[in-house]
Amino acid sequence: MPTFLYILTESLKESVIFYYHYWWLFTPIALWPIFELAWINYIQEKYFRSIKWNLLEVKISKEMEKRPKTMEEFFSGIYSTYDVMIDTLYDIYLRGVLDLWFSFEIVSKEGDIHFYIRTPELSREIIESQIYTQYPDAEIKEVDDYVTDVPDDIPSKDYDLWGTDMVLSKEDAYPLRTYKDFEDVASGEFIDPISNIVEGVSKLGKGEQIWIQILVRATDDSWKKEANDLVMKLIGRDKNKKKSSNPFSIIIDEIIDLGRYIILGAFSVPKSREEMKKEKTKEEESISLMLHLSPGEKSVVTAIDESTKKVGFETDIRWIYLAKRDVFNKIKGNAIVFSYFTQFGSQDLNALIPNSNTKTSAYYFLTELRKAIKKRKILRKYKRREFDEKGYVLNTEELATLFHFPTIEVKAPVAPRIEAKKSKPPAGLPV
Repeated sequence: MPTFLYILTESLKESVIFYYHYWWLFTPIALWPIFELAWINYIQEKYFRSIKWNLLEVKISKEMEKRPKTMEEFFSGIYSTYDVMIDTLYDIYLRGVLDLWFSFEIVSKEGDIHFYIRTPELSREIIESQIYTQYPDAEIKEVDDYVTDVPDDIPSKDYDLWGTDMVLSKEDAYPLRTYKDFEDVASGEFIDPISNIVEGVSKLGKGEQIWIQILVRATDDSWKKEANDLVMKLIGRDKNKKKSSNPFSIIIDEIIDLGRYIILGAFSVPKSREEMKKEKTKEEESISLMLHLSPGEKSVVTAIDESTKKVGFETDIRWIYLAKRDVFNKIKGNAIVFSYFTQFGSQDLNALIPNSNTKTSAYYFLTELRKAIKKRKILRKYKRREFDEKGYVLNTEELATLFHFPTIEVKAPVAPRIEAKKSKPPAGLPV
């Protein structure tokens, strides 16, 4: 037997014998990550089921002239819900506490459009106070959840659906087009992007529905660091070595750097004045690269930099077109919704595109079975308002562009309005 095979065989034998005697020590360590994942999923699902939710329908006055900027202030106001639920490890591992999230929904039933906000009951006062602060004439009413009117076993002999999650085409740092891009600077004319979906869903007929869901959860500023790194890369100041956020790794890196500098300092030849001058010139050229960017490249860098000045929310967007089988037309449903989301994309920045893993299409083999599984899965996720992992980050300006109440520019008769003007918000409402 060759020497290396003999050594390998003997090593395996020794390892088996060693494990046989000390299995009680190593087995729990090896299985701990699996147990932790299973336990966290179990305890969080238990907590999720205990949350009481409220579905609020919001209507605004038909004379309302406020722009999406008002809704941006609303999103900034609810950012205060960030990191308020979890205080200790006990909350995470024994109670399964989850950070608060909200669902902003645009729903059309047979051409009749509604704007809903689904909130945990704990946060209902925050939502209502922020709405009344920004829209004093608004009408807020708790309603029954419309998703319960539709059976869970779609596709069925009566219903069919098409749906997908929407994801960003590029990194989170690249922003979407926002409401500022829909205003003519010279004339001041504003084309409300929400009019696209309002006009579109007005074409739905009897038995057809479109549901759009925007899940948001306040997040920290780590996405801004990634955006800053991207800007440095775009202007030619990318740092090849990324610093770890782990304190132990930072200490180890510093010790290694110190040792390297001591050794190099002891054995290397000092740099000449010419070499030092060349290095300084190279650094100055790197810094000045911003001046040599094309107008398009500069606009991208500026857009990313401006985007980071707003607070961000983890976001997950999904939508569903469903209808009775005798009127189901997925081409019509896709055209309505995709034309709405497409307007927020641009070639140089970001865009919302269908998630190929969740859209209800299948190719090559067992297509009908696989499509049915995908359809029931996305319907279940929509009804439960489930986040897909962490989602992606959109700032308050982007969210306000995607979801805001129709302005006076939206002339569609199906836009939800208050016919009678209200005098003032309820007295004593916490603000």
